[in-house]
Amino acid sequence: MRIARICGWLAGMAVIVLAPATALAFPFGGQASVVIPCYNGAIYALLGPPIGGPYLWTASTKTYQFGPPTHAGQWLLGNAGPPYFCLVSILPIITYPGTDIIMMGSSQ
Repeated sequence: MRIARICGWLAGMAVIVLAPATALAFPFGGQASVVIPCYNGAIYALLGPPIGGPYLWTASTKTYQFGPPTHAGQWLLGNAGPPYFCLVSILPIITYPGTDIIMMGSSQ
């Protein structure tokens, strides 16, 4: 009984200690080739290399000096996290999938 309680306590402590090590954010960066404003308040940015892909700026994104993406040709760098979507058109409903930007900085 006592050993089971100690093992349970150790397992709980291991989860608490290791939880921050399993953050879901990953770095991204590249030059924007497409920047599209979305109806749901997000901004869709398609980035090229080195770590490109579809990314979405949202109102909860921590944004540094030069603000959110505004035009093609800007360079973006930051951390991204969970999947998100951009509502491009209401009728017909057109959505673009992407990855939510958690924090970012951009060029002018």
